[in-house]
Order: sequence, then C-alpha cells, then structure tokens
Amino acid sequence: MNPLRYLEKRIRGWLPKEFTIAYANKASKPSWWKPLWIVSILGIIVSALVLFLSGYSSLERMILGLVVAFCCLGFAYYIRVHPSITANRVVYVCLGCGISFVLWVVIYAISGIGRWVTVTLGVWPSLIIGYAVFIPLGILIGDWIGKRTNYQLPLSL
Repeated sequence: MNPLRYLEKRIRGWLPKEFTIAYANKASKPSWWKPLWIVSILGIIVSALVLFLSGYSSLERMILGLVVAFCCLGFAYYIRVHPSITANRVVYVCLGCGISFVLWVVIYAISGIGRWVTVTLGVWPSLIIGYAVFIPLGILIGDWIGKRTNYQLPLSL
C-alpha cells in the first residue's frame, strides 16, 4: 500500500470537510468490524454472568448493568454505522464534558481552590459554582472541537 494513502486513511477523520481528497471514495469496512461487535456483546454478557455468579452483584443490578451496557453499545454502533451531524455533535459535547471534568479535578481538587471555596461559601454553593462554570465550559470546548472537525468522528468511514 502506498505510504501516502495509508497516512491519509489514518488521519482522514480529523481533517475538515473542506479538505477533499480526489480518490477518497467510501472505503469498505475493515475485516475486524464484525468480530468487534460480537466480542463486545459476548464480553458484556460473560462479565455480567461472572459478577452475578460470584455473588458480587444481585440479579437486579446485573440486569440494569446489562441494559445500560447494551444501550451504550447500541449508541456506539449507531454512530459508526449511521453517522449524522447530530449524533456526532452529542459525542463531541460529551467529550468536552469529560475534558471539563478533568479540568475541574485539576483546578478544584488538586490546586486547593475547591477547599478554600467550600470553607468560605459552604458545600452546596461550591458545587453549584463548580457545575455552573465547568459543565458549560466543557460543552463549549466539545462543540468547538467538533466545529473544527466539522463533526466528523476520527476513523469514520
């Protein structure tokens, strides 16, 4: 395979849509595509059974965990098979919320500012300030990252 084409295929999902490639037609699915979903489903079921049979979780918690895991797996399958700007925007906003959570931990917890704000104002105002600042900041960061990539997920076909 041509090294330039290989590199182009690897970074294609990160390039903006204005960047058109002359021979970038819709590629076929990779050979590991179908086994990935099968192994994911089997891994979820086996891990739930092991947790239930070991007595670590009750039947209700196992069923709830399976429902949540299958919903997440279904969403992951959906954004890969039927990509849309709306679903990709949701993914980028969730990515931004994850980045804002890391920022919140670094600024609030590690630096000691959180302890000072909590002692000064109290617990609930401290939490409200933290959520009112960092959640919208994360949404803006995720949306900004998504706009830069035209809401196209990396490695999407």
